[in-house]
Amino acid sequence: MWKIKIHDVLVLHGQHKALLGRDKKPTTMSNEDWEEMDMKAVSSIRMCLADNVIFNVRGEKTASGLWAKLESLYQSKSLLNRILLKKRLYSLKMKEGAKVSEHLNTFNDILSQLESIGVKMDDEDKAVTLLCTLPDSYDNLVTT
Repeated sequence: MWKIKIHDVLVLHGQHKALLGRDKKPTTMSNEDWEEMDMKAVSSIRMCLADNVIFNVRGEKTASGLWAKLESLYQSKSLLNRILLKKRLYSLKMKEGAKVSEHLNTFNDILSQLESIGVKMDDEDKAVTLLCTLPDSYDNLVTT
């Protein structure tokens, strides 16, 4: 999800081409214009990040380098990352009295993260998993 949001911010500000790296600079763009766009893209990305995330990527000076570092940290397709995301999904439980919309947002965010690293779930498994995350007060809905 983070990737989509940040990319959208860069597109909105016309800075998304900086993610491609200097070697993909349009020939019609001067080096000075490229440097300015890249610096703005780095700033835009950093403004979207939490402080503890910025700490992990503070050494990156270019938008493409920063993007690659974020992907390596937060979109790893490793077994550990898949396990952690699946554990987060299967241990998710809606608190009694909580808003269903917020719970669905959390549920869908985890699913989106899993899909972004190649883990696919069919619709039936998603539905069953969602029903299992609901509190006891939703038992009538679950059995229906």
